[in-house]
Amino acid sequence: MIIPFDLHTFIAAAAIVAAAYVIFGISAFGAALFTVPALAFFWPLDFVLPLCVLLDVAAALSIGVRFSREADKSELKWMVPTSLVGAVAGVTLLVNMPRQVTFAAFGLFLLAYGAYSLREGSELRMVGRGWAPVAGLVGGAFGTLFGIGAPPYAIYLSRRMQDKLALRATLSNMVLFSVSIRALVFTASGLMLADRLVGFALLVPFALAGLWVGTRIHGRISRDALLRVVAAVLLLMGVSLLARALL
Repeated sequence: MIIPFDLHTFIAAAAIVAAAYVIFGISAFGAALFTVPALAFFWPLDFVLPLCVLLDVAAALSIGVRFSREADKSELKWMVPTSLVGAVAGVTLLVNMPRQVTFAAFGLFLLAYGAYSLREGSELRMVGRGWAPVAGLVGGAFGTLFGIGAPPYAIYLSRRMQDKLALRATLSNMVLFSVSIRALVFTASGLMLADRLVGFALLVPFALAGLWVGTRIHGRISRDALLRVVAAVLLLMGVSLLARALL
């Protein structure tokens, strides 16, 4: 299969991708929450997951390159090494942990934290840098286990950074690191086939268009509004994981 779309499917997929990356442009994560289940309606997961990882890499790279100066390198120095350790640990946990129970536990945590954050808004208490290695470790492990590594990074950084540009830029760098590892895993396992690459080439302009819109919205909203968007995405991720645990 070289061209993986018919016209009607392509139009639907392009609309889904563009809308999802508006969210990514605002918050620097969360697109896969919408793209993976929606695109899985059209194609099998072994096609959808590599495709969505490639789109996330392109989006995170775009934000990372454009706003690299705003990223807090001191936070990254503490998070990236333990994230790599977590990703390796996640591979071991993947074959030893009960998947449904783990999905449900992580989903309940994100649901509770998202609801709490929506209620608290900008009043969330700041935390110390000692939590950076923890966030990196847990995010790396969850990225391998669930394909969702950004929530621990977002939770930590939203409690560390007052500047919304720095928050999004730093989070996008962590997301880029996380999804790049996943892309390498998919490549090594032989899942990056020609049809996935063609699908990526056809859909990435719509992802970047959504990212552009999201970036413009991000520039016009307050930090409090940004934190509420982050909390809402975390809450939706919690609901999604609970649904996966129950199915």
